[in-house]
Amino acid sequence: MENYCVIVNQSRDEKLAITARVERFLTEQGRNFVTIIAEADMEEKMLEGVPPEAECAIVLGGDGTLIRVANVLRERNIPILGINTGTLGYLTGAEAAETEWGLTQLCQGNYRLEKRMMLSVEVNGKPMDTVLNDVVINRNGISRLLNVAVYVNDSLLDIYSGDGVIVSTPTGSTGYNLSAGGAIVQPEAELIMITPICPHSLTSRGIIVSAADTITIEVRQGKRSQEEEAIATLDGRRVRQLSPSDRITVKRSEHVTNLIRMDERTFFETLRTKLGLVERSF
Repeated sequence: MENYCVIVNQSRDEKLAITARVERFLTEQGRNFVTIIAEADMEEKMLEGVPPEAECAIVLGGDGTLIRVANVLRERNIPILGINTGTLGYLTGAEAAETEWGLTQLCQGNYRLEKRMMLSVEVNGKPMDTVLNDVVINRNGISRLLNVAVYVNDSLLDIYSGDGVIVSTPTGSTGYNLSAGGAIVQPEAELIMITPICPHSLTSRGIIVSAADTITIEVRQGKRSQEEEAIATLDGRRVRQLSPSDRITVKRSEHVTNLIRMDERTFFETLRTKLGLVERSF
């Protein structure tokens, strides 16, 4: 690849020191590139700055930045290399200290691509957005239970009463889904996870369905109903207020995110490292 786009979350590289290292390396290698500072809520401007000839996006930031870029570039279908300048960096392909090594592997073609499925989201039949991680429907009020009916292929699965429900991809399984007690899933698997948030029932459990299934979530009117009963949050960034009887439809998107991986570490090795799991001896 000869043409790159460097997308930077400046809050994670305030003095642009790591950005300068990336730019210097690409210049020394004779590669073409443009640098874009990713500003909050400026997705259209970011997309306009990506040249049509760009073959790869190099993202400097954490998981949140990478997810945001994946959504912006979903129509372009170009691979993304994340360099972790944030905290966890679970989705990134190299750490900040490995910048030159990672870029060397990239330029030499020593990498592999991980295809991550995405989900498309509709509200009342109208397209809203595409997500890489998850769709979260949670309550819009203090000390108020939210009732949502969850359907799979128009068949009622359950009516969850609690703080809400998460619909996530395998990539999103290590995000909010994990905090809510959901399972960790191998990221290249093809499935959809439905996880209730603090359900007010001992029998309400999460479920994993096929990637071919369509999930519909209907907001039910509560005992002390209000005009805006719930909030839909997409990949932790786009928010929409929901009223009783609103229906959110989630299904597999035609788009995928191609993440660049630089080494042969398995998913389980990465999991142990990022989540601080240790090997016990008995």
